[in-house]
Amino acid sequence: MSDARASIVDAAFRLFLENGYDGASLARILAEVPYSKGALYHHFESKEALLEAVIERFFTDPLTDPQQPRPTTPVALTHRLVDDYVDSIESIAQFAPPLSYYAFLIAVAPRVQPALEAAADHIEAELTASLASVVPGENPAAARTLAGDVMALVEGSGLLTVLQHRVPDRAQLHARVDRLLRAHFAARGLAVEVIS
Repeated sequence: MSDARASIVDAAFRLFLENGYDGASLARILAEVPYSKGALYHHFESKEALLEAVIERFFTDPLTDPQQPRPTTPVALTHRLVDDYVDSIESIAQFAPPLSYYAFLIAVAPRVQPALEAAADHIEAELTASLASVVPGENPAAARTLAGDVMALVEGSGLLTVLQHRVPDRAQLHARVDRLLRAHFAARGLAVEVIS
């Protein structure tokens, strides 16, 4: 991403968080960066395209970017999921209170739902494959359910923390995910070390 494009995306994201998508005009975004209207339109054909770039950079790319190698073992992959989630909240906390993460997503969800669903489906499939690979003969539905449980645990625990105006604690989320995995795999006779 070019410096100009990155700078415009950062400014747009900060203003979307502070003022909402509808409350952040292109003129206001331009006032935050040292670039012309022509430069903005060189990189983004519309405010909607700018929103899509914000969603990609701060929400979907950390989860689906093929340039970022991801671990394949269940524990390492779930820890990466936690880290990506906490990193997203921390990146938002630079601009606005942590609760802005959810307020922003709720406000723009109708516009960006396909991209968010695609990222969630990608993570669920990746996690399901990883979980199913460690138990010979594991029912794919059981692995998919566990993947969904892991994702819900991360989002739910994170949301409860954010509602207290705090950034989620990475180590606590890792420990919660580990307990969930340990219980699931102990029921199948495996120690969590086997799936690390």
